[in-house]
Amino acid sequence: MGKERSEKEKVGGGGGGEHNKRNMLVSCVVMNSCAAELKLVLTALLVLCSIATLFQILPSRFAISASDLRFCISRITTTTTTTTTTTIAPLNSTTTTIPLTPSPPSAQKDQVADNGVIKRVFNPYGSAAYNFITMGAYRGGHNTFAIIGLASKPLLLYSTPTYQCEWVPESSSASNSTFSTVSYRILPDWGYGRVYTVVVVNCTFSEAVNGENSGGKLFLEASTSGGGDKNLNITDRFEVLNESPGDLNMSLFSSKPKYDYLYCGSPLYGGLSPQRVREWIAYHVRLFGERSHFVIHDAGGVHEEVLEALKPWLELGYITLQDIKEQERFDGYYHNQFMVVNDCLHRYKFMAKWMFFFDVDEYIYLPPKNTIKSVLDSLSGYTQFTFEQMPMSSKLCLSADYGRYYRKWGIEKLVYRDVKRGIRRDRKYAIQPRNVFATGVHMSQNFAGKTTYKTEGKIKYFHYHGTIAQRREPCRNLLNVTEINFEKVPYVLDTTMRDLAWSVKKFELKMIGPKLQNTRQ
Repeated sequence: MGKERSEKEKVGGGGGGEHNKRNMLVSCVVMNSCAAELKLVLTALLVLCSIATLFQILPSRFAISASDLRFCISRITTTTTTTTTTTIAPLNSTTTTIPLTPSPPSAQKDQVADNGVIKRVFNPYGSAAYNFITMGAYRGGHNTFAIIGLASKPLLLYSTPTYQCEWVPESSSASNSTFSTVSYRILPDWGYGRVYTVVVVNCTFSEAVNGENSGGKLFLEASTSGGGDKNLNITDRFEVLNESPGDLNMSLFSSKPKYDYLYCGSPLYGGLSPQRVREWIAYHVRLFGERSHFVIHDAGGVHEEVLEALKPWLELGYITLQDIKEQERFDGYYHNQFMVVNDCLHRYKFMAKWMFFFDVDEYIYLPPKNTIKSVLDSLSGYTQFTFEQMPMSSKLCLSADYGRYYRKWGIEKLVYRDVKRGIRRDRKYAIQPRNVFATGVHMSQNFAGKTTYKTEGKIKYFHYHGTIAQRREPCRNLLNVTEINFEKVPYVLDTTMRDLAWSVKKFELKMIGPKLQNTRQ
């Protein structure tokens, strides 16, 4: 038995040796394969580490900044229908202009002259502001156009940029070939601009444009003329207006306007009170009548509740609502107010006989036995007239309304008028737009014809300053007097607007029903 076991162990030992040889062979093959893969992994890691190290020692100008990304994105998202060309040339040079590329110029270095003087160099990069930002371009007649936008305020204030218009016909068969005209600019914002200021560019050609109604495009060339860099004249050429064949209606410029009265509103922003907006629009639709229209510009103030207050009048066709929140990107005065009202002027210039400019906390008032038609007919000989302000308290109410004032409209319960003397108060105005080239907030200074300020006894406006952006109940002081000095200001009781409130409520109910009865402050 021991011998047999010994023989088996020998045999078994011999079989195990063959098996171990096979295992070693397989292991070698696997190890060779793993070594090849391991080399690839290590090589890849080495390359990545090298790249990361290289980026750490590169100069900062090779870094990709957020502005670079914005530039790339803006280039990608630019629509193919807008052609914009930027050229740069030496100032007063007659040589062909060279396309401006986004590549930064090579940096120059300081040099030491033979006499030991160090000549310093200055390397410019990027730009501080856009050359021109368009809001709208409109035809003003057979041969004239207006372009409304923003431009760099320092450029306009300290330099002499120039603007030139070019008309390019739709087809070469048109009798009028491509032709240009030097334009003149109007700066209507009285120096209130910030980074940007408002520009109205007038383009008047020596002959009719698109007389055959065959279509064409209007281009604007905006040149810095050495502004920003006295050695260079940077010119941007871009399309501002496109008239398709057959679209031009020349009768628009001589026919009776669609509206008798059109309201051009300044930008609305902030947390406006829907109730105050509700009162304001109902009051003025009643005042101006069926042939009136209201252009509302939303700069962030037409939130959901305000929109609900405007919606019934939108549905009846009395309101056009424009979303202008995008203009907040460009740092101009007061939500670019001057640009907005000038765009409204030229956009609706031939659609209204009269245009009014005032705010949503202001109420136009006509004395008894007067109508808006009779007043404006008496002023038809003027291109512009202004009217005086009646400032009202935003805090003082009648004690007789105690317990009920929360149900009353603002014009009902705010009944104390500021009568402090010796103060210059803002006036508001109306114009006949066909004779106006540019406009402002409180008056226009660019028009043909006459203006008058003598409108006392004909028209004025009540101003409820500070109430439109107040969401809480305004009545904080209840009084039972006809005169009072409050916070060093004299006030008198004035129920003029209070007496009209019932008629306005009745008118609203007739026009839109009880839809807005539950409107909140």
